[in-house]
Amino acid sequence: MSKLFLWGKLKLKLILCLIFSFTFSLVLFLLLQTTGEDILERYLTKTSFIEKQEQLAISEFEKYVSEKNLSLKDHDKIAQWIRETKYVNIYIYTDNKLIYATDGYTTTTENGGLSVDPNLKSTPQLLNIQFSDARAQIYLEYFFEYKYYHMVTILGVAISFLFFIFIMLFFINKKTSYIGTLENEIKILEGGDLTYTITIKGNDELSSLAHSINEMRKSFIERLDNENQARFANSELVTAMSHDLRTPLTALVGYLDIIEFKKYQTDEAFNKYIHNSREKAYQIKHLSDKLFEYFTVFNTEDNNLDFERFDGNQLMEQLLDEQLLVLENNGFHFVLEPCNIPFHLDVHLISFRRVFDNIFSNIIKYADKSKTIKINYEIKDGLLFIDIENDIKKEAHEVSSTGIGMKTCKKIIEQHKGQITVTSNKETYSVHISLTLRRLINARD
Repeated sequence: MSKLFLWGKLKLKLILCLIFSFTFSLVLFLLLQTTGEDILERYLTKTSFIEKQEQLAISEFEKYVSEKNLSLKDHDKIAQWIRETKYVNIYIYTDNKLIYATDGYTTTTENGGLSVDPNLKSTPQLLNIQFSDARAQIYLEYFFEYKYYHMVTILGVAISFLFFIFIMLFFINKKTSYIGTLENEIKILEGGDLTYTITIKGNDELSSLAHSINEMRKSFIERLDNENQARFANSELVTAMSHDLRTPLTALVGYLDIIEFKKYQTDEAFNKYIHNSREKAYQIKHLSDKLFEYFTVFNTEDNNLDFERFDGNQLMEQLLDEQLLVLENNGFHFVLEPCNIPFHLDVHLISFRRVFDNIFSNIIKYADKSKTIKINYEIKDGLLFIDIENDIKKEAHEVSSTGIGMKTCKKIIEQHKGQITVTSNKETYSVHISLTLRRLINARD
């Protein structure tokens, strides 16, 4: 129904324009007709214009009879003069008998002759005219005013029609001009300027088309931006990974060359090279695992994750206990501030656990053991906030990192409809996570 309605907007506007144009033209015609007839009637009434036209017609008929030497029997020539003069009827009498009338206004007498119609016989406007064969009386009936009334009507129709055409052309020109504007703007987009905004005017199919083109333009720009960002991120990742892999790989090859060519001097040195080779191999494995994890997460669509509902406090307690035990075994000190408000949390457990693995793995690598690690989570405004802060050891500033771990964490949190931010300076490193809760648990649940 809505599609049909949208389809008919432009058509409906055209129909309304036609109705308006016709109504306006009709009102204009009636106004012109009434005004013109009123002016013409006043003019003809107050002047002797019609009388002059009648006298002129009589003079011309007398002249025509004289020049053509007409007889009373030359009915065809008399009819020809009537046709040429127009707006005149003529009645010819002899011996009180009507012998010719242009409109057939005659009656048959009992003896077969033609007699004068009583209405015409009593008129005082009978004129005597000499024909070639006899003298006759004529009566001229005039309709000259109709000529000018017809002219007023024709003029009114012409003006009204012109206004009708003008209004229609005005409406059509607005639409065709807009179509031309859209055509030019689309050519600008074709030229590569995707930042140019398509003009949206009105509320019909054309404006809907312009809006759709704008949305398509925005989607295309967003897609290009995403592709450029992905291309840049992949390029950056490949560059970083090649650098990080090349260093331990070069060292590994060097150690293996020493072992193969027996360039070591003692068994102790041999065991040292074996140990270093093993360490470099594990380092390469760790980097390749991180790379695999990165591509696994970033190639997973949001709707492919199966979320499960957990008791929030139990889940957080379990995940943090796993990580805090590792911290404790590595000699770190920490302070945990848990949340006392019951809540539910919908997560993909494996991915969510991976976030904590990455965060606490970085802590073990880069945190200062002499400083306390602060961990807390709380409920505020329907959101779960998780904050982890640690001091950075001095040696950590000299270690380069690809950042794959935190990129993976960011993607996972985004898949959970949350946000993760990292703040870092020369001394401290903080991770802030916010997640939307499905619902809080009531006290009686």
